[in-house]
Amino acid sequence: MLADKTFEYNYSQIDAHKPAEFCLDAFSNSIRLDLGLGYFSTASFNVLANGLARFIVNGGRMNLYINQYVTKEDFELLKGEHDNRFDDALVQSFSGLKKTFEKRDEHFFQCLSYLIQTSRINVKIVVWNNGGIPHEKYGIFSDEYGNKIYFIGSMNMTANAIMGNLESIECTCSWVSDDSWNRVLSREAHFHKVWDGNGEGIKVYEARKFCDEILKTYPNQDPEGLVKKEEDFISAIIKNRAKSSSNSPHFPFKYKDGALPYQEEAYRAWIENGKMGIFAMATGTGKTVTSLNCAVHEFEKDGYYNLLILVPTLDLVEQWKGELAAFNYKKILNVSSLNLTWRKELLDIVQKSKRGKEVNYAIVSTYDSFVNKDFQTLLPSISTSMILIADEAHNIGGKNVRACFRKLTIPRRIALSATPERIYDEEGTNEIGEFFNDSHPYVYSFPMSKAIQEGRLCKYYYFPKVAYLNNEEMDRYAYLSKKLAQLWDNKKGRFKNKQEAEKLLMNRKRIIHKCDDKLRVYRDILDEIGEENLKYTFVYAPQGKYEVLGVDDEVSLSEADDISFIQKLLDETKMKFPNKRCNTFTSKDNKEKRNVLLKSFADGTLDVLLAMKCLDEGVDIPRAERGIFTSSTGNPREFIQRRGRLLRKHEEKQYSYIYDIIVIPATINRVDSFSSMERNLVKGELKRVAYFASLAQNNHANNGAFETLNGFAHHFGILWPELFEDIEQ
Repeated sequence: MLADKTFEYNYSQIDAHKPAEFCLDAFSNSIRLDLGLGYFSTASFNVLANGLARFIVNGGRMNLYINQYVTKEDFELLKGEHDNRFDDALVQSFSGLKKTFEKRDEHFFQCLSYLIQTSRINVKIVVWNNGGIPHEKYGIFSDEYGNKIYFIGSMNMTANAIMGNLESIECTCSWVSDDSWNRVLSREAHFHKVWDGNGEGIKVYEARKFCDEILKTYPNQDPEGLVKKEEDFISAIIKNRAKSSSNSPHFPFKYKDGALPYQEEAYRAWIENGKMGIFAMATGTGKTVTSLNCAVHEFEKDGYYNLLILVPTLDLVEQWKGELAAFNYKKILNVSSLNLTWRKELLDIVQKSKRGKEVNYAIVSTYDSFVNKDFQTLLPSISTSMILIADEAHNIGGKNVRACFRKLTIPRRIALSATPERIYDEEGTNEIGEFFNDSHPYVYSFPMSKAIQEGRLCKYYYFPKVAYLNNEEMDRYAYLSKKLAQLWDNKKGRFKNKQEAEKLLMNRKRIIHKCDDKLRVYRDILDEIGEENLKYTFVYAPQGKYEVLGVDDEVSLSEADDISFIQKLLDETKMKFPNKRCNTFTSKDNKEKRNVLLKSFADGTLDVLLAMKCLDEGVDIPRAERGIFTSSTGNPREFIQRRGRLLRKHEEKQYSYIYDIIVIPATINRVDSFSSMERNLVKGELKRVAYFASLAQNNHANNGAFETLNGFAHHFGILWPELFEDIEQ
């Protein structure tokens, strides 16, 4: 019975007693659970799966109420759209959500299915009349002797909350004292008030369709088989708990086979290069894990860890913190605008180090905070024991960061980048190489071709599509081209006035970016994909306004067209497929909204996500299947990063599909007037197409990517081999 077990007052991931431990003990010794779960998401399944099969064998019964949204993301995106159809909406959301289930999630629903099958569970949907959402996360376990435990989960009962470092479960045992008994009875009465629909401002609906969907998805469950599965889970938990009780960093348990051979190869190569070097690894091949594997090996030698990790964005700060936690790094310091106390925390590390104390820490800093005067003042005091990991290391080429790197005394250094070279900045590229004692082909390289060949990345199809400048755009383009031609030095092969040329090139690039015909091509691509296949689609849009261009230097805007191009693409998508859920993802969105959008896209409740630049670095969404690139760019880094976003592996994704809108500025009758300058610029755009096409599955197919590319090359008198010069696969 429950009273025979020792229950703690609090369970959290950072303490000795974990939430999963509470669920296992409570389920295994109960015959009834009244559960108010709020959002019904994978969030809580992972924890609640522990002990549920034993609860079934005990003859357990359950009352469960939830709100009408599977996830918080559903609430943000769908609120108000499903009045009077709550059960239907729940079924629809569940159908998308179950595609993301892990084995323990499935086990939870297999147990629920058995309870439904044997009429031992009731599920209700609770709706607030004012449009709000009930999101209490609590329950009351009862045993056959009348003992009860009331528990409540702080904040959200989500994977990040329950299994993460910040949230906890608090519980009250009825048998401890009269006060405890009264507290538990009070919460039990509250549950039944809601359950019976007697709470003020709420309505209660039976979740019949939802239960039918669970039963249909996981039919004919065997309780003995469920117990066997659960024993396997529990065995793994006990094993991992024993390992994680140590404060030592280690390779994450989620990688059952430990570090992969190529990750060990990278470590050996780094050692041979004096513990310095660049890991030039294709997007999606595990640069983060590869570098942290090096850090773990060094910890095993040193007996301590002092890490400094530099990243370009706040999103990557959070991502790295999660990876560090998975490697069991306990002391993590966030140095960024999101942590106002970082100076005090860093000073504390410095002072302890000066007193001769051994201090473990992993500092994750943005490049912006790294160049901060206070950070640079404190860094030298602790730098000689550090390992530096510079993520997206091409960012080091910026003037301020380079100045700080010239003063670095950190002996062990790793640079991570899919594209270490800085486009149009040979000096910056060379200096990055000097900082890490490395140069092409680098200490360790894992190119895209190898990653696809070895199955680390997904194979893809590539479809270049052509958009044409209209007469007004072409006149404007020709006007700027004439000015550029006057600045071009044919003998030296460069512009005479670089600053003026860059301004003109930028203005001309805007014409290409905002080419009106792109919208026609975009609509054609949507038709080609079709409404049924549009789910998990990224759209990369150009920055700025959707504009009407004049011939003069000034750009004329009509009030009707004063709208961002990304919004125009969003409108086109909604107009074409009004039943599809799509949204924009921009730097103007706050962090919470962006997290909602990414999670919704990942679990399939959001079909299309449109972005400009903020998905270029660091965002990991393996489920993305299709990409529409409407923003042509001469910067290889951007399209390499964007392609990499789409090639991450997912068990339900066999191929990725990339649609690339290419704007070629000249018409047939203008070819003769092209100077070497113009030809070089066109060749740069076609090289991008060559790069995409070279590894595509359809590169030699009829009407494939190479056929489109060959036609353009011939049109501009560009030799075929020229397009494949310096391509880094």
